[in-house]
Amino acid sequence: MRGKKGFTLIELVLVISIVALLIMAVGLTGGVRENAKVHSAAESVKALRVAAESYIAAGNMTYTGISIDGLKTSGYLPGTFSAAGSNPWGGNYAVAANSDTGKVDISLTSVTSTSATRLSTLFANSAAATSYASETWTATF
Repeated sequence: MRGKKGFTLIELVLVISIVALLIMAVGLTGGVRENAKVHSAAESVKALRVAAESYIAAGNMTYTGISIDGLKTSGYLPGTFSAAGSNPWGGNYAVAANSDTGKVDISLTSVTSTSATRLSTLFANSAAATSYASETWTATF
């Protein structure tokens, strides 16, 4: 082997193994980020739901006229809460009365279909219904 240039089989296997591990690590971080986005959005939906329920508990008979700005003005949401472009996917949050004014709809825009499915699973036991259309996920409480 003296005088010959090149890599040994062990060196090649080692380099290929390291490259494969790096590729796997990069692939896994995407899943972690998406999981964090889903859980962050879920916490915001829970906060919006609590604010909406506080709105009703304060003596309002229905959700008619409810809005994020109104919830902020009434003190049910922090004044710093931003509905525009602030969900984890860069979309908006919205709160509105459902067609059944005794229920409220909380929506997120720019949500991926995979994330919408995961959000629906998280709220399967607490929401009256969830839906997804045109990148908008909605939960009815």
